[in-house]
Amino acid sequence: MNPKPHIRVLLIEDSQSDADLIEIYLQQVTTADYEVCRCDSLAEMQSELAAGNGFDVVLLDLSLPDSYGTETCQRVHTTVPALPIIVLTGLDDETIALETLQIGAQDYLVKGHIDGLLLSRAIRYSIERQKAREQQRQSDEHLRLITEQLPAVLWTTDTDLRITAPSTACVINDDFQRPVVGERLTDYFRTTDPTFQPLVAHQEALAGKSVSFDFHWQARSLSVHVEPLRDTAGTIIGTIGVSLDVSTQQRMAEELKAAYHVQQALFPKQAPQLAGYDLAGAVYPADETAGDYYDFIPMAGDCLGLVVGDVTGHGLGPALLMAELRAYLRAIASTRPHCGEILMLANRFLSADLEEHRFVTLFFARLEPEKRSLTYASAGHCGYVLRANGETETLPSTGLPLGLIPDTILNTSFPVELQPGDLFFVPTDGFQEAHTEANELYGLPRVLEFLHQQGDLPAARIIELLHGDVLEFAGVKGRRVKDDMSALLVRCLGR
Repeated sequence: MNPKPHIRVLLIEDSQSDADLIEIYLQQVTTADYEVCRCDSLAEMQSELAAGNGFDVVLLDLSLPDSYGTETCQRVHTTVPALPIIVLTGLDDETIALETLQIGAQDYLVKGHIDGLLLSRAIRYSIERQKAREQQRQSDEHLRLITEQLPAVLWTTDTDLRITAPSTACVINDDFQRPVVGERLTDYFRTTDPTFQPLVAHQEALAGKSVSFDFHWQARSLSVHVEPLRDTAGTIIGTIGVSLDVSTQQRMAEELKAAYHVQQALFPKQAPQLAGYDLAGAVYPADETAGDYYDFIPMAGDCLGLVVGDVTGHGLGPALLMAELRAYLRAIASTRPHCGEILMLANRFLSADLEEHRFVTLFFARLEPEKRSLTYASAGHCGYVLRANGETETLPSTGLPLGLIPDTILNTSFPVELQPGDLFFVPTDGFQEAHTEANELYGLPRVLEFLHQQGDLPAARIIELLHGDVLEFAGVKGRRVKDDMSALLVRCLGR
């Protein structure tokens, strides 16, 4: 049985009789223990707060010796913005009630119209609403910080060159104080000059041309690429642009723990549910953040993009590049059906922003569920089909890793047929390269043999058991290994 909560109430009320009645009401409540501290003015409230006493909620009368009306609520909210405020007043005025709620109060109650049960319920609800509001504020702030510091900016427009919300979480991020979605580019840049380079590039993109150019904007040097944005029928419905900041990069100031939570939000919350298939994926980071990446991306024609990638290294830097790559792939795959073309465009965008020693291996497959087949393109990354008869088919790389050559060619494979009982598996090298202290590798053959043995289990369970087996082999169970481990697994079931 859960113990009753202990709630500390700061009551700001200059009427002794009203204060006594409120305390009586709260003493009658059996679902919580209330401890009330009363102040009869805002000055006395300041003294109480200066003494370091903590409170859970404020009950506030608007008519005090040193303050009156909605100004009272404003001053208290400014002093204790993190505390929920319930206005408890004799003023039965709907206009004033709305004003106090707009200022920041959680509730507005009129004396003489309440009892202990109503007051207790208002207090408990206000505390929970304030907690939810604070959690949302912290989440929004973390996302704002990460988005603000990402080295890439992605945007889309319609055919009238109005900025539209892109299909990813990225937004134009040079000015967080003004909204930009719905704004014309002429208004955004504050110019109607027909020779202004960004406007020319977007007009050319609407005409079907891909345009790349360098641009100086707000003390930053940018490398910009603009393409036509097409629907599934190939009709141009707007433009899509990516801007890479090639100025001296600012070191990331976000704490690793915050970066971890943001990165986790980028991974799929759950695998898609497809009739006839069992899908799963997982990332096991070596540090708080990972350079590995997997994703399920909806594509045209009821197809599904299956992605596994590995940025060289691990930690915060590769994690940021992974987030950038995810944005590119999701934007491009929504309009392009061919895996090789998707990776070539992503490589073109990514190459300009990678340090010399960094590159990305990536496997991108397009699954056609009804045909029970897939095509793929691979940038230095292998996949495997484990057949129900015990055989293993390797799906080799079709091109160089991303980031090495800006205009590299990546081919799309011929269709690969899947049969009931088959497993389609794409790991990163963290699994096979895990080793004991004596440098004995776990090895790819051991990985594939393990999958054949566990092939009848659910996909998510197979990955989980494989990870556990690798940790046990390497003697680091309960601790992290030296490299990220990620995998995507598809079990082909019977119809």
